[in-house]
Amino acid sequence: MCRQQWFSLLSALPLIYCCLGASTASIAGNDDYSMNYFPSNCNEAVHLAGSKAESGIYKILLPLPQGAVKAFYVYCLLDPLGGEAWTVIQRRQDDSIQFYRGWEEYKNGFGNLNTNFFIGLDKLHALTASQLHELWIELRDFDGVDKHAIYDSIAIADESQKYALSILGAYLGTSGDALTGIHDGAKFSTVDQDNSDRGINCAEKYKGGWWYGRHSCHKSNLNGLYLNGSTESYADGIVWSNWRGLNYSLKYVHMAIRPKDLRIGNRLVN
Repeated sequence: MCRQQWFSLLSALPLIYCCLGASTASIAGNDDYSMNYFPSNCNEAVHLAGSKAESGIYKILLPLPQGAVKAFYVYCLLDPLGGEAWTVIQRRQDDSIQFYRGWEEYKNGFGNLNTNFFIGLDKLHALTASQLHELWIELRDFDGVDKHAIYDSIAIADESQKYALSILGAYLGTSGDALTGIHDGAKFSTVDQDNSDRGINCAEKYKGGWWYGRHSCHKSNLNGLYLNGSTESYADGIVWSNWRGLNYSLKYVHMAIRPKDLRIGNRLVN
């Protein structure tokens, strides 16, 4: 089945997320793991879970800055057509969690893995530094229309480089490309740490934490304020300008990544 058909089946996924309750708070499929081993990504975690695999929270192990090695939890999303699993790195589905936050919170991550969250820039760097990943962004408006954007590669630099969006590959999708040209190569900025080099604090102006551009603040603002569709305020909502413009805040978004090659341990399996 072609990629376009694949994504047409995803429109119901946000409704599934909204219905996730306490039952998904347990670590999905982890009962079968060896006590001495944790997977390094969602692909590996789902394969190791075998017949018990499901979308949900898994524990993985990756190196973090300053030589630390730490196990942490991620939300793994099964591919609806049986492909490799995705690691959800950001999700917005209601206004219950505030995303207008400072540098340390974006560095470490915040929110609820079952609902609204940001995985944390340290973890995002560790994941994308381990091997080449692709990025999937799923978008929904208040009319129930879904769009998507796929980028065939992504990597995030470390804190010394202000978590710059150092690699962003070719775009494919239905939403229009609201990252390339402004956000690729950009450093991450928050209200208390402006790294956009524009002379204005884009994060403060547009009420989010994002890879705001050097020549223009943004064409997308997926960590902006959770508003309700059309807005009187300018460009400070959950914005994907190539689809609904700068005066529209989306109802639902998630960002997810997965390795381009699946490895179990050090062994390539696809």
